Amino acid sequence: MKKLFAQVLISLLALGCMACTACTTTEQPPAPPPKPALPYKINLVWQHDHKPEVDLSTLDKVPGVNVVSPCWYEIENEYGKIKDKSVEGYVERAHARGYQVWPLITNGFKPDRTKKLLDDENAKRFVIEQLRQQYQKHKFDGINLDFENIYEADKDRITEFVKQIRKATQQDKLILSMDVTVPKGSPNWSLCFDRKALAEHLDYMMVMAYDQYSGSSPEAGPTAGYDWVERGIKNTLEEVPPHKVVLGMPLYMRLWHYDNDNKRFYAKTLSMPGSEKLIAEKSSDETFRCRWLEKEKVTYYSYVENDVPYSFWQENKTSLAHKAGLLKQYNLAGFATWRYGFEKPEVWPMLEEKLKEAEPAEDKTAQPKEATENTDKSKNKKKKKKQS
Repeated sequence: MKKLFAQVLISLLALGCMACTACTTTEQPPAPPPKPALPYKINLVWQHDHKPEVDLSTLDKVPGVNVVSPCWYEIENEYGKIKDKSVEGYVERAHARGYQVWPLITNGFKPDRTKKLLDDENAKRFVIEQLRQQYQKHKFDGINLDFENIYEADKDRITEFVKQIRKATQQDKLILSMDVTVPKGSPNWSLCFDRKALAEHLDYMMVMAYDQYSGSSPEAGPTAGYDWVERGIKNTLEEVPPHKVVLGMPLYMRLWHYDNDNKRFYAKTLSMPGSEKLIAEKSSDETFRCRWLEKEKVTYYSYVENDVPYSFWQENKTSLAHKAGLLKQYNLAGFATWRYGFEKPEVWPMLEEKLKEAEPAEDKTAQPKEATENTDKSKNKKKKKKQS
């Protein structure tokens, strides 16, 4: 009888411990959501060259833009030598306008060169040393990696290289971002990225949700149909947390024509002002057609000239506004647009408004702290120069 009583007592004590454990687990507060590297949504624009008409360090402040990414650096050989196109005084001028500056570095889109570089530890160290020297010279705020056209077999090597770059940028307290394509594409342009692994070493991942139909495509199609863009973002979010995902959008489109001799399509880049000029020129032609595509959320235009059919899917304020709505819908980290100079000015206030709509309620009136601090530093430097 005593033995039976002891067994019952042990069982009751065990159940009590389990109940207490369950209660303790239930009462634990949920872990706070991860925070982005910066306390505000990103609105980045790439600056492709340094012609006066597109130099963001000298032009008036673009509404809503808080980060500029000038295309300054290219790894030009397998030994890691960097081609430098940086501009003296650019960062100070950009800071004075309220921008952060994240210069872009590219691998030149050369897969063989990239493979040899990734196999050479000395070459990779050389790249990192040069980037740190450039930081010491210019005092920019971050780095934007644009490594593309990489062999799929080098997927792990490119991740390891980014990890090494990350260690250096952390020492210098720099933001590190990287441009990647949407998932499930070609081996050299999409499957070469281990997005989940890369995200562990990045502050932001710019998803280049454009070139749905690239300039070399044998078929004609939109640059960034809404349905395709949303699918690309959803697929990315399966591997990358939303507070690191920046939606890349095009400020351009392509004008397609069909070559009857070669039996294929060819394309050239068309800016937003260029597309409107073309519409004005061709709208009276009897072959001119246009229609709104609800799924892609763009307007499709076509006409015939000298028996050659032409077509384009227009990117403008309306089409971008639909895509920009994904920022709030999926709580993404911000926008990135390629590239400054292709747009119409009306695009910027719209994107600024979309950015404000996506900010948490308590942050909607907040100013980018870093940009404000940099502006103050630039003003103080100017005062000291005047006093001296």
